[in-house]
Amino acid sequence: MKSDALPEGVQAQRQEGLYSVTPRLALGRINPEQLNIINAVVQEFRLPGVRVTAGQRLKLQGIPGDRLDEVIRHLGPVGEFCKYYVQACPGVTSCRLAMQDSMDTGARLEEFLNTFTLPAKVKAGVSGCSMCCSESFVRDIGLVGKKQGWTVIFGGNAGKRVRVGDVLAEDVSNDEALRVIGQTLAHYAANGRKRERTARFVERVGIKAVMAAIS
Repeated sequence: MKSDALPEGVQAQRQEGLYSVTPRLALGRINPEQLNIINAVVQEFRLPGVRVTAGQRLKLQGIPGDRLDEVIRHLGPVGEFCKYYVQACPGVTSCRLAMQDSMDTGARLEEFLNTFTLPAKVKAGVSGCSMCCSESFVRDIGLVGKKQGWTVIFGGNAGKRVRVGDVLAEDVSNDEALRVIGQTLAHYAANGRKRERTARFVERVGIKAVMAAIS
């Protein structure tokens, strides 16, 4: 099966004929029902195991190509593809260092991101404090919580060509952070090249052009 013909969220493995599926786990949260579904799929299809990814998701590996559709069907809603995923720390829900509610803001951000059609995949990191546990400075979109509000970051990348993102705004509210992100992504959507990640986009057009798009 060619990689460009694979369903969203499915990756071909190094071993020929085997595939992996990454179920959508919003903000890295998983409930007992989801755990039961994943466990049942792993056991029924005798999969070799599940790996926790760096992006707070679970990857089911070793799926034979002729059983791929069955696995996805059995996963049901758990197997939904995440268009633009958001990584978030626990924030004020449990962390004593947190300054902001990263889980609530992360949920709002994920919903907001899904309203866009963008040139390439976008990863976001929402950290409730400056410890930056969600790696916000090396994500396409980053939010870092401080006592006065959010720091908004754009154009980071942790891949082969690492780039620390640029700060677009500081000490802003949830609504203001989403407004800044929205205007930035609109500019990126209109001017980015196909499959051009935000880091390469900023390098090409310059951060001044990005900042000019924010009113």
